[in-house]
Amino acid sequence: MINNLNTKPNVLLICTFSVFGGIEMHVLAKYKTLLKNGYNVFVIIPKDSILEKIFIQENLNYYSFKKSFFLKAHRQPSLKKLIKNIITEKNINVIHCNRAKEILLLNKIDNNIKKILTRHAQSLIRSKYANNFDAIISVNQEFIKQAKNKYIVKNIIEIPPFFTDHESLDFIPSENNKFNFFKKNFNITLNNNLPIVTQVASLTNVKNHEILFYAAHKLIHEKNILFNILLCGDGYNLKSLKKLAKKLNIENYIYFLGFTNKRIEVLYHSDISLLTSKNEGRPISIMEAALLKKALIGPTNTGVTSTIKHENTGLLFENNNINDLTNKLETLLKSPELRKIYSQNAFDHVKNNFTCDKSLTRLETLYKNILIN
Repeated sequence: MINNLNTKPNVLLICTFSVFGGIEMHVLAKYKTLLKNGYNVFVIIPKDSILEKIFIQENLNYYSFKKSFFLKAHRQPSLKKLIKNIITEKNINVIHCNRAKEILLLNKIDNNIKKILTRHAQSLIRSKYANNFDAIISVNQEFIKQAKNKYIVKNIIEIPPFFTDHESLDFIPSENNKFNFFKKNFNITLNNNLPIVTQVASLTNVKNHEILFYAAHKLIHEKNILFNILLCGDGYNLKSLKKLAKKLNIENYIYFLGFTNKRIEVLYHSDISLLTSKNEGRPISIMEAALLKKALIGPTNTGVTSTIKHENTGLLFENNNINDLTNKLETLLKSPELRKIYSQNAFDHVKNNFTCDKSLTRLETLYKNILIN
C-alpha cells in the first residue's frame, strides 16, 4: 500500500484480447505513456498476438500468457497464476483491466491493490462484475451517466483513450507521392486523381461496412461521383464484403489493405477518414486522422460524437442510414474547401482535449483518489 501520495504506484496492465484493434492500441499507448513518465509499469498480453509482435518490434518489456483455445480469457489458469506472481514480485499497487470479466482473475488478491476497469464500449456491464472494481474509466459520457445510477462504485470517470498521438503529430511520410506509396507497400494501383476515403476498422458486423458499400454504389453509379475507398483491418467479414463489392459493381474502387502497421501513412495520404460503426466507444483512428488534419465523417449515437462536432470538426450521419451517409460523403467529396476547414477544426479540437498528456493528468488524479482509501 502507498502511504506517500507523491510516490507513483506500481501498475499492472492486463490485455486478454488477441485481435488487434482500438483496445490494444490503447493498452500499448498507455503502457508507453506511463513508462515515459517514470512509472514502474508492467503489462500482460496474449502470446503470439499482433500486440506481442509490436512489443517485440519496439523492444518493450512484457509478460505473455498462452491462451487455451477451450477456455475463455478470464478462466485461463496460467494467466491467473502469472498475475499472482507479478503482484508479489513487483509489489503491484494498481491493476488495469480492459474487460469486465477480468475481475474474476483478481478475486483473491489483497484488497489494498486497487482494481480499475476501462470500459471501451457504450453498453453497461453486469453489476456483479462492475461493483468489484475500485474505479471505472469510460471513454463515453453516455455510459458514465447510466453507470452512476446503476453501480455502487464511487469513482466512475471519463478519460479519453490513450493513443500514440505523437505518431500523427510528428509524422513524416516515407513517400510523398501517394500513388507510389500504395503501389510500393500494398501493390495496388489507385484510380488517379480521385479523392481517397479511408476506414480503419476490423471487418466485423459492428463496424457496419455494408452501408458504406451501398452509399458508394449510389455515388458512383447514380451520381457519377467517383472516389477510392481504402479499408484497413482484418476480420471474419472479408469474404462477404468482397462479394458485396462485386455485386454492387464497385470492386474497382475498393481496396482491402488488411491489418497494416502503415495505417498512419494510409490516413496521411487520404482525404476523408470515415467510420460507419453501429456502436463505438471513442475510436482512436478518428483522433489519429484529426491530428493528420483529415476531414471526418461518423455515425450519430456513438462515441464518435466526442470528436466529430457536426458541421464544425466534421460531419455526422444518422446511424445506419445509407441515404444520410451518401449525402454527407457527397458534401465533402464535392468540397475540398469544406474538408480543409473541418480538418483544421478537428486538429485543434483533438490536440487541445484528447492527447495522452491530458489523459495522464486525469489518470494520476484518479490514482491519488483511490489510493487514499
